[in-house]
Amino acid sequence: MRRIPIRSLMAKGLKALVLALGLSAAHSALAQSSAPPVRILVGFPAGGGVDVVARLLAEALGQKLGQPFVVDNRTGAGGLIAAAALKHAAADGQTVFLSNDHTVVTALLTTKAPGFEPSSDFVPIGNVAQIAMGLAVHPSTQSMRLDEFAAWAKRNPSKANVGVPAPASIPEFAVSLLSGQLSIDAKAVAYRGGAPLAADLVSGQLPAGITALSELLQYQKAGKIRVLAVSGTQRSPLLPEVPTFAEQGVQGLDQSNFLVLFARAGTSAKVVERYSDALRAVLAGPALREQLQALGMQPDYAGPEAVRRNMQRATDNWGQVVKQIGFQPQ
Repeated sequence: MRRIPIRSLMAKGLKALVLALGLSAAHSALAQSSAPPVRILVGFPAGGGVDVVARLLAEALGQKLGQPFVVDNRTGAGGLIAAAALKHAAADGQTVFLSNDHTVVTALLTTKAPGFEPSSDFVPIGNVAQIAMGLAVHPSTQSMRLDEFAAWAKRNPSKANVGVPAPASIPEFAVSLLSGQLSIDAKAVAYRGGAPLAADLVSGQLPAGITALSELLQYQKAGKIRVLAVSGTQRSPLLPEVPTFAEQGVQGLDQSNFLVLFARAGTSAKVVERYSDALRAVLAGPALREQLQALGMQPDYAGPEAVRRNMQRATDNWGQVVKQIGFQPQ
């Protein structure tokens, strides 16, 4: 029988508690307000990282704006189903969409017909959080830095497997970047999410993995894995002792993943501004900031125009990588 680490159970318990709190808050708001609820579309299952953040936002925004917010999970296709639901929703501000960059950037580069175009179908309300990626290794690799991992991979070419949380994802493309710049032949192994990847990494079934820092943080602090590098232009405040990829000579991984709240294109500017102002306020407050940081995320409000620029930079950056590695949209 496979043993489940206590910390994993604790993490699941935290997510379950947050889920319960979010549901309770939403139900309470519905009971106390005559205003119709605002739906927050989420493209991933209940209890996952994006869903947990959505429920925290539902509680915080509901209290700030005095109207109920509820989470509506439309799972499947890496968030594309939820994105399509926003595209076909009324442009009245009653439906919004919390998305990661995989759905609104990577999927457009790797899918022939995603069914929506963010620049014309959606309008950004604001950025919610940055989520750094980390490259982590099992202690058996005896690696403390990227160059030491590269040396290990060259000595063990048949074992140089790097787990990624999904196929055709930014972490998978990052493996290609690392292979080229470190002169190794690393092979991406796709999982169904960061949690099972991290579990195999901790057990030693996988020597290395690239996924969101939020999936790695608890195991790094417990000494069960070693995070060798993080994405972004600066070190993560969650793991300030870990250098960035760029500090160790690897270019192209200076952007962290992000979570953005969108409205339907055509939603009045007044409604978008009201939601954006509320989002900025709740992200500035200590309660939500601490909750997001506990999940391994860095709260980071940015307004609509800044979100557009960030998405374009991400599209340009990863579009070039996709072209370089010869990936063909499916």
